[in-house]
Amino acid sequence: MEKKRNKTAIEKALDLIDVLKDRDAVGVTELSHILGLNKNNVFRLLATLSEKGLVEQNENKDYRLGMGFLFLEKAYIHNLGFFFEAKPFLKKLRNKTGETVYLSILHNDEVVYIQMEESKKAVLVGSRIAKRYPADTTASGKVLKSNNTNEFKLKYDFEETEPEVSEVATVIKDKSGKNIASISIVAPISRLNPNNVYKFETDLLETAKEISKTLGFNG
Repeated sequence: MEKKRNKTAIEKALDLIDVLKDRDAVGVTELSHILGLNKNNVFRLLATLSEKGLVEQNENKDYRLGMGFLFLEKAYIHNLGFFFEAKPFLKKLRNKTGETVYLSILHNDEVVYIQMEESKKAVLVGSRIAKRYPADTTASGKVLKSNNTNEFKLKYDFEETEPEVSEVATVIKDKSGKNIASISIVAPISRLNPNNVYKFETDLLETAKEISKTLGFNG
């Protein structure tokens, strides 16, 4: 029988981070149980990650992801060239429609919302920035998982992901025609629903095509 390879310290640290990303906060004893490590090992990992700002303790002395991940996220987004190209277009679409506009990307089977221009209306839905949602229910996820063609498709989410929240989305393409991001409008179901979504579709599609053209797409 082949001997099981011992995990490196880096692998153990990544496993620990993976546990924390799905929970608000976790104590050392629970981490030790989940990871299959003794408490001393867990304490050492936490000390190293805390020093780098990647984990922190809450008021109950349990551990959660730290502010360091926000800086890593900011650096990651900064390296997405289209992020800055798209920003003024998102703001213009928000002003035209009066609703919150998002830019999002696909990561594995989840959608991550990375940029937002928020509606100025009194009644809003919760922010999706830096949050992950199932690609199979969100409009952004559905459209990003669609085939890469020259077509700018529209996909919809009427309360599939969140009660009383709707989304309509289409893709942003790079110069090769690849779907690299989605642009979407998210609003309460009372303001965005099957009966009035047509009012948003033209502006959304035009904005997606303008951004894609800026990125070199000529389809």
